[in-house]
Amino acid sequence: MKKISILITLLLGVSNIIMAQNSYSGTVFEENSTTPIPYAIVKVQHKNIGVVSNESGKFNLSNQEIEVNDSINIICLGFKTKTYSVRDWKNDNFIFMEADPILLKEAIVSAKRSKEIKIGITNGGTKFLFIPLFTKKEYSNDKLIGREIGTIFNIENNCSINGIHIYVASNKYESIKMRAIFYSVENGLPKEIIVNRDIIFNVLEKKGWVKIDISQHNILFDKGQQIALTLMTLDETNKDQFFIYAKMISKNGLLRRDNAMGDWKKSKGGMSIYLSGFVN
Repeated sequence: MKKISILITLLLGVSNIIMAQNSYSGTVFEENSTTPIPYAIVKVQHKNIGVVSNESGKFNLSNQEIEVNDSINIICLGFKTKTYSVRDWKNDNFIFMEADPILLKEAIVSAKRSKEIKIGITNGGTKFLFIPLFTKKEYSNDKLIGREIGTIFNIENNCSINGIHIYVASNKYESIKMRAIFYSVENGLPKEIIVNRDIIFNVLEKKGWVKIDISQHNILFDKGQQIALTLMTLDETNKDQFFIYAKMISKNGLLRRDNAMGDWKKSKGGMSIYLSGFVN
């Protein structure tokens, strides 16, 4: 009986050790290389828990809700996703990502001049209505990297997209680094990433329309497709004012999640942002 009690105590101790670990750290590299991959998305599979690695590829995923039977996905746009078991995780893990060759759709080239298109809010916003990346009271928060804001677009023609345009209301940064992410849509919210290109850009302009040239990514969408476009903040050092103009009324609404891989929130109104390109 005494031996059984000791065994149970030991098993409970081991179980507590396993459950006690709720911090998972590592560094993300390109395969067969010492080149780090910055801003990798690290998330718990099937849970809204995640972080974004820093510019050196380092991350520390910490959450009390991570369980021993969970899996952790490492997502780098342009690379194949890797999945690790929490049970087998070793901290300070070196993760090497295999490049994922991009299969490009074939665009139909017509002898006629392609028609230029603009999709979204193209006429600016309301003078006193704008969307902040974060507010002053949040500046003390160390986990602002990975926040996303965006909206949904209805694609009415087969088209190629070569530009993203945002209407900046105020930019107090010298330069702010952001990522554009395209998602599929389900039940009015973003679901899966559908463009496997890492679109990272810097905004220098202080006010007015800003164009992000994405023509090199060969992005094609189909007629009838509904997509979500979000802007993810990657600025991890500076915390200052960055506002985008908005409109009170927009049929597709405003998307937001305040933490990397957190829950999506949808509200009325719309962000002054549109896509430009050509009908195929």
